[in-house]
Amino acid sequence: MKVILIGINSKYIHTNLAIRYLKVNCDYPVTLKEFTIKDSISKIMDGIMEEEPDIIGFSVYIWNIEIIKELLNIIKTKYKNKTVILGGPEVSYEYNEFLDLKLAKYIIFNEGEIAFNKLIDALVNNKDISGIPNLSYYKDNNIIRNRAQEIQDLNSLKNPYKLDNEDIKNKIQYIELSRGCPYSCSYCMASLEKTVRFFDINRVKQDIQFLYKNGAKTFKFLDRTFNLKAEMALDIYKFVIENDFKNAVFQFEINGDILKESVLDYLVEKAPKNRIRFEIGIQSTNNSVNLAVDRQQDNGKLFKNIHKLNTSMVDMHLDLIAGLPYEDYDSFKNTFNTAFKLYAKELQLGFLKLLKGTKLYYQAREFGYRVHEVAPYELIDNQFITKEELYKIHIVEEALEIYWNKGFLNRTTALITKDLASPFDFFLELGNHFIQNDLSFHRYQLFDIFQTLEDFLGDSYKYDIRYDYLDYNNIKPKIYWDNPVKKNDVIRLFHKENPHYNIDVLYKYSVVIEYMFDYLIVLYLPNKKEMHIFKKN
Repeated sequence: MKVILIGINSKYIHTNLAIRYLKVNCDYPVTLKEFTIKDSISKIMDGIMEEEPDIIGFSVYIWNIEIIKELLNIIKTKYKNKTVILGGPEVSYEYNEFLDLKLAKYIIFNEGEIAFNKLIDALVNNKDISGIPNLSYYKDNNIIRNRAQEIQDLNSLKNPYKLDNEDIKNKIQYIELSRGCPYSCSYCMASLEKTVRFFDINRVKQDIQFLYKNGAKTFKFLDRTFNLKAEMALDIYKFVIENDFKNAVFQFEINGDILKESVLDYLVEKAPKNRIRFEIGIQSTNNSVNLAVDRQQDNGKLFKNIHKLNTSMVDMHLDLIAGLPYEDYDSFKNTFNTAFKLYAKELQLGFLKLLKGTKLYYQAREFGYRVHEVAPYELIDNQFITKEELYKIHIVEEALEIYWNKGFLNRTTALITKDLASPFDFFLELGNHFIQNDLSFHRYQLFDIFQTLEDFLGDSYKYDIRYDYLDYNNIKPKIYWDNPVKKNDVIRLFHKENPHYNIDVLYKYSVVIEYMFDYLIVLYLPNKKEMHIFKKN
């Protein structure tokens, strides 16, 4: 009996850890096949059927559910003798239609390693399936849902990282220190898995070492609150900071307002550049909004901790959600302005997705939610915020992505916004400038971004914009403005004061522009870049 598991990832660089866990913890041979959402239906279908499978398992998520529905309809029509198993968050809570329409024969909900192994054993050996945990299926024209069961001893699971079919060097490596979440945020699927269980920390360290030695560069921990146990979290931080992982970056999703002072002190003192990245959910700064989604958040402590992290080399990615209950347009503007002025490296302005199984999903009528019917089920409007207001927030999101999150102009953008009452309005006006001038938010040359900001601001900040442009480039770039400077004359004067430079090298590798009342000389040398402010007099 040939068993295959299918992962359809959002990008090639992503790995499907779930199907790897299922494979290594199954007592029977399992073949893995991975695709991306950009692959055609025909390519995926051909790739599946060339294996001549008897049992086909799909790992189902919000980003691939629509593709998988198409595949399931083809299998139902053309390959009726195949047994289909579905698992993953998108079919763990609302799955009746897949069984009713006979698109799948079995659904594994919640954790699947034990259930999948028992199910395959039952199918191979014609055993009873009524005692298999986390399994749903049709019997006597009724949908049966077996008992739910969490895996209490995570260390009993076999390790998935040594499978020989991974392109370790070119993919993100997903790591778990724990499973489960202690919080109850009503918009989040993690809140449905209450019991927090931990892997042995030494096992996790060994996994990191193995993957790094085999070329892994990007590690992302899947823990919903990595710093739930402060000492365990600190142990991992110390491990990745104090050992030789100089070519790697480690990303952690943390709760910012429970960060311990001792952990902050350590990170400020020890974290090297480009090694640690924190994803911190703010979502809303409005206490009424947070209470409405069962979210406890100490804003004062959160902001204090973020300010302290800003003095470290830790990169921070802050998250906001537009469209939560009681968050009207003005409230969200205030949330955005407060969060932006924390000046983290990235600020993700997200829009509420009404996820199946969450408490908020079942409160949709209460709050007047309208959402798109196909994944990712994004908000259209609700009784607190209109479709037109959400459109404005989308414009802000587009401008924010270019002028902050991309890192092109953060120095200038911080200068512009630090004294503004509403950075939100600045990004909205800048985004509208794009729309009014038929400019693309997604297709542009690098210099277009800088020139567009100059056009929008007029003469204000033009020297800062040009400084950032020359600083961002590591090879001599195209100059997009009229540059009246007589470069050779300035270089000769600079050489007189700095005779240790070779004059021919200065001529060849320099860019010279006016910078307020002085000159800015940028040397794009073969192995480094230097920036010098050179006095005119």
